[in-house]
Amino acid sequence: MVGLAHLWIGLTLGLVWALQGLTGAALVFHRDLDRAVFVPTAGAPRSLDELVEAASRTIHSRPESVGLYYPDGTILGVTFPDPRKGKHTVLVDAASGTVVGMRQRAPASPADENLWRWVYNLHHGLLLGERGEWLLGVSGIVLVFTASSGVYLAWPARGQWRTAFAARRWRSRLQKLFGWHRTVGLVAASALILLAVSGSAMDFGKPLRDWAEDHAGYRLPYKPKPGALPGRLIGAERARELAQARFPEAAFTAVSLPSERSPVYQVRLRQPGEWRKWSGTSLVTLDPGNGRILAAYDAANAPIANQIIDGAFAVHSGEIAALPGRILTVAAGLSLPLLYLTGLWAWLRKRRAQLPRAAISASVAHQFDQDQLRVCRNSGSCLRESSKSKGAL
Repeated sequence: MVGLAHLWIGLTLGLVWALQGLTGAALVFHRDLDRAVFVPTAGAPRSLDELVEAASRTIHSRPESVGLYYPDGTILGVTFPDPRKGKHTVLVDAASGTVVGMRQRAPASPADENLWRWVYNLHHGLLLGERGEWLLGVSGIVLVFTASSGVYLAWPARGQWRTAFAARRWRSRLQKLFGWHRTVGLVAASALILLAVSGSAMDFGKPLRDWAEDHAGYRLPYKPKPGALPGRLIGAERARELAQARFPEAAFTAVSLPSERSPVYQVRLRQPGEWRKWSGTSLVTLDPGNGRILAAYDAANAPIANQIIDGAFAVHSGEIAALPGRILTVAAGLSLPLLYLTGLWAWLRKRRAQLPRAAISASVAHQFDQDQLRVCRNSGSCLRESSKSKGAL
C-alpha cells in the first residue's frame, strides 16, 4: 500500500517537484550571478535621499522603498509602484548615484527585464499568484510524506548498507535505474523534507502566523494605520541613522518610505545572530515627522516562534549555513528532477517488460480455449459434463 502510494504520487506530482527543484537550485545563487554584470564605482556610498532622488528622475512617481539589491551594498534598489506592471525597481550605483538598470517585480516573461524574478515567481507560485502558493504549499506537505515513504521502502536491512550502495552489482538497466533512484532518495531525503517543510511554511505564511500568535506566543509585527503625512519628513537617511542607533551592531538592509497608506518609516536591519544572513528581519518603525521610534522588533531576541517562522526562508535557501548550506540546497534541489526521471524511466521499462508476458499469457489462454472448444465440438463431452453439472445443482 505504501509502495503504491509512493509510486503514483511520484508519477503524478513528480514533474511539479522536478520543476521546483530546478528553479530552486537556480535561485540559490541568483543574486551572485545577476551581480556579475555590474561593475560598481569605487568610493563611499551616497546618502539614501540622494539615491532616491536619482532614481525618481527615471520614474516620475512616489517611491515606496529603498534598500540593498545585492548583499555587498554597492547597488541599491529603489522601488516604485506601476499601475500596469505591478512594481518597478530602479538600480542605482551607491557611490556615483548613477542609474544602472531596471527590474520588474512581476515580469510577464523571462525576457521582460527581470529573468530571475520570473524564475522566482515560477518557483514561488507557478505564475498563478496566491492560488499557486497554496497549491505548492499542499504539494510540499505531500512531498514530506512521499520522501518519508521512500526512505521507509528503501531502507536497507541490517548489514546490507554496503550492498545497497554497491553500484557495481547493478547489472541490467532496470537495476541501475532503481539503484540510483534508491541511493539518491536515501541521501537527499532529509534535506528534501526540510526544504518542503520550510517552503510550505512560507506558502502558508499568514494562517501560520495567525495560528502561532494564538497558540505559540508569536508576536505579530507592528502594523501602522493609514493617515495623512506631515508637511516635513525627516528623510530616509536620517531614519536609517536613528534605527541603527537603536540597534548599534545591526547592518542596514532596506527602508520603507512613508505614504498615506503607511505613514511611517520602517527600517529593516540585520543583527548578529539572525538566521537571515543578508536581508535581516529586525525592524524599527519611526514617526516620519520627528523620527520618534514607534516600535522596534528585535529579531535576534524575539520569541522562539518568531525566530522559527522568520528563519523559514534562511532554511529554505540554505543561507542559514552560509556557503556550504547553499551548495547542499542546490544539490538537494537537483535531486528532485533526478529522482523523477529515474523513477519514471524505471516504471516505463518495467511496464514495457511486463507487456510481452501479458500478451503471451493472453495468447496461450486464447489458444487453449480454442483447442478445448474444438475438442468439445468433436466429442460432445463438454456438453455432457455441462449437463451433469446442471443436474448436480
